[in-house]
Amino acid sequence: MSTGHQGTNLDVAAVTERDALFVARKLAGDPEGLAATGTEAPEDESALERLLRNALEQGGTLWRVRIDDDLFGAVVGDDPFTDGEARMFIWLDPKHRGNDLGIRLVAETVRRFGEEGRERVIVKPPRSNYAALRILNALEFIYVGEEPVERDGEEPKIRFERGTRGGPGTTRT
Repeated sequence: MSTGHQGTNLDVAAVTERDALFVARKLAGDPEGLAATGTEAPEDESALERLLRNALEQGGTLWRVRIDDDLFGAVVGDDPFTDGEARMFIWLDPKHRGNDLGIRLVAETVRRFGEEGRERVIVKPPRSNYAALRILNALEFIYVGEEPVERDGEEPKIRFERGTRGGPGTTRT
């Protein structure tokens, strides 16, 4: 995919357990971007790798998105660092930010989840991630509310949900 061609299909492939170390290195090298995802991930590379492998072993879905020559320009799918409630994870390499790829990444992830038979998607970005909030609004995610802060000094997260087929709140029957 060329970042200058917004209509080009995204080159997406599954992340495998053997990719976990490489993905962990990219995430550990971008603590600001990792924090912007709203996930509760450690910053330590080995801990990230272990959690990624565990999530994939337990059936979590992650895809890598090739952007130009960067095979792992983005990582999207199930949040591999959250236990319990499944929620969407979107990470974009810093060198590709600002190219209006975020909306395409989120839309493609929602589409793929729908193909897997999922009825809805949950996203919980930090309140300060204005780019994510704009994208979710543009893609007709429904604002559910602010999540309670679990630890002192933690930034509040905003919960959004969306059906995977046909628009906001739509569920498959």
